[in-house]
Amino acid sequence: MINSDDRKLVGQSVYEQLRSDIVTGKLSPGEKLKLNALRIRYSASVNTLRETLMRLVSDGFVLFVDQKGFSVKPVSTADLRELLELRQMLELSAVRKSMENKAGQMEWKSALISAHFRLNCIEKLMMEDEGSHVQAWEKADRDFHVTMVSHCGSQQLIRYHASVIELYMRYQVLALHRRPFRGQASVEEHQKLLKHLLDDETESVLTILDSHIQKGLFLPDAEKIPLKVKSKAIA
Repeated sequence: MINSDDRKLVGQSVYEQLRSDIVTGKLSPGEKLKLNALRIRYSASVNTLRETLMRLVSDGFVLFVDQKGFSVKPVSTADLRELLELRQMLELSAVRKSMENKAGQMEWKSALISAHFRLNCIEKLMMEDEGSHVQAWEKADRDFHVTMVSHCGSQQLIRYHASVIELYMRYQVLALHRRPFRGQASVEEHQKLLKHLLDDETESVLTILDSHIQKGLFLPDAEKIPLKVKSKAIA
């Protein structure tokens, strides 16, 4: 008999697989998610899949409609613009607060260095073989930016930012189907961010970060969208 801890591990594994397949486009935007087909694909029970899909609905990756069932959330210009504005507002505000929070700065900066090191290694691998490393890159990029806001002192701000950046990174990954990884430009932006963070140069960090968030996004099923959105960062 499978105990509760084993069920939790299975559920988490299925969640991570499904989320990854949605983020990377293996499950296409708008695609119907039929429980019987998913049961075979992920070797999971219908109950586990239903719970996982409801969790993904809550996270914003899946839609559920009565009588129609589950489907991968579609992508749209309007959704991307909204996520971009939200990310700007939350991330710039949280990074400013993190830099102003003087308690525990050494530990936070050590975590930044570690997160950047992992990201830099993955970015180099991405430039050599994009297709093989996209999942690791998405996580490393997200982790670096999550670490940037982690010292802000507000658990609510950290939680909302984490939710938004996950959805935003889905667009970043899907964009790779239409244009190459930004490569050296992205590497240099992250290096500059780290340097200015470590040197306590707040305005330089916010200027680079604002530009960094907006650069290089394409929708996977549309024309390149205008990316310049007025920043709403909270001072």
